[in-house]
Amino acid sequence: MTELLRAAIAVDKSLDAGAAANASAIVMGQLARLDDRIYADDVCDGEGSLHAGIRFNTLVLSGRRNHLTALAESARAEGLPVVLFTAQGRTLDNSFDAYRAMVATARPGELSVCAVGVVGEHDLVRSLTRRFSVYRG
Repeated sequence: MTELLRAAIAVDKSLDAGAAANASAIVMGQLARLDDRIYADDVCDGEGSLHAGIRFNTLVLSGRRNHLTALAESARAEGLPVVLFTAQGRTLDNSFDAYRAMVATARPGELSVCAVGVVGEHDLVRSLTRRFSVYRG
């Protein structure tokens, strides 16, 4: 039997719907690179159209910015893959090299986290994200 996983993306509740969707998409893409169990092989319909092959529950949640940081710390302490996205990163449209340099030189607490993604065993991820609400946009 396949292990039951859960992916959760928690966004800053002050983000507007477009910014939350953008941050969630970026974080999910990186989570999928970190854990190849999230997606299945291609899933196509009878006409050959490709459909999302997501294997496990994926939730988008919202909460306070300080809770995002706490989630990242707790998930790392449990050995789970964690992906961060920052408010500063949102301002660097298509400037990946500038983004990488900014993140690499930032001191702890200097970047303002606006989204966190975690993936891992279902019950563990669920327990780590209890303080968050389902994102309602």
